[in-house]
Amino acid sequence: MIDEVQAVELFRFADPVQSVTVEVRCSDPLRMGEERYYAGEIVVESVFVSGRVGLQVSLEDLDDWERCLGALQAEEGVESA
Repeated sequence: MIDEVQAVELFRFADPVQSVTVEVRCSDPLRMGEERYYAGEIVVESVFVSGRVGLQVSLEDLDDWERCLGALQAEEGVESA
């Protein structure tokens, strides 16, 4: 489970009974050569299931998120590779 004090919630899709969230921890990146990866989790919660799946997020991934969110805010379409 990601330390919630140091975690950033990238997004949350939710209604009164279920949610899907992506959280990323901002400290202690894993370094692989020049690239840094941050621990993250996809969190699913509902009345019939809940769980967490770990993932690694790079700075490039976060830059892509920023670009996509900016495009959505400007009411433009978004495509990902």
